[in-house]
Amino acid sequence: MNKQLKLYTVLSNIPLLQSSYSLKILSVVSITLLFPLLTLIGYLIITDGWQNHWSVFLIILFATLPSGAATLYLLTLLLYPIDLTMQTLHDYINHGRLTKLPSHYHDSVGQLMMNVQYAIDKIDLLTRVQDEDCSADPVTGVLNRRAGEERLRQELARARREGNSVLVVILNVDKFQAINQQFGRRMGDVCLTNVVDITSKSIREGDWIARWNSDKFLITMWNFQHDNPQTVLKRIQQNLLETPMNELLQINISIGASEVTLEANFDMVLLKIERISQEIKRLDKGEILILP
Repeated sequence: MNKQLKLYTVLSNIPLLQSSYSLKILSVVSITLLFPLLTLIGYLIITDGWQNHWSVFLIILFATLPSGAATLYLLTLLLYPIDLTMQTLHDYINHGRLTKLPSHYHDSVGQLMMNVQYAIDKIDLLTRVQDEDCSADPVTGVLNRRAGEERLRQELARARREGNSVLVVILNVDKFQAINQQFGRRMGDVCLTNVVDITSKSIREGDWIARWNSDKFLITMWNFQHDNPQTVLKRIQQNLLETPMNELLQINISIGASEVTLEANFDMVLLKIERISQEIKRLDKGEILILP
């Protein structure tokens, strides 16, 4: 057992303190606050100075008790975030009830609340996705890589049957790992969700989006007949860059695209997507690349 847990273990064996961490802290603080007063009482009793120094005793008594009570009250307020975090976990585990914890504090308890909230949200999303559709990406809710490949296979077959064109687009969130490292994975997930929300509103109803890997999304534009695809892609990019999220995290989006010919099979299209992914890594921030 960790030596630093010994005091906690001892206090946990006291029936009155077993179920409350706050009471454990308050009991320790109470003892340390009252120790000077108890020492004085013992000294006066031993030296028979009680009657001669009763005024000193009363002064110390009235100085210690109010300050001790105020200290215990303030400690109770300071310990509330821990109690709130515990209650939030209890509500979710036992009742499936989601309660949002504050996430704007920066000390260790604030980080605890933020991480617990992140874990609860992630577990809840994974649970709902598993229950509803195992083909969805657990962070953004769009198709995951496996489901995206299956959808792409179906779209290519349909394009060949109907003689229509398909434009495959790779949207890359530049330096996404840096966002995770600087702001935390929770904010990184918020960034990806924001990208999906804005992109989904910028494409047509028949088009679709899938998360291709951690920082890339595949977009397919069905029956694409636009003479200059860069105009459409620039609009998508601009819509993303104008969001408040971009001002906070300084998001940069690189986009690469290529039209799929009717002769191309599924493996050829996957190779083309991989080529696009590699090429946009060499782009300057915010560039759009159209490949043949």
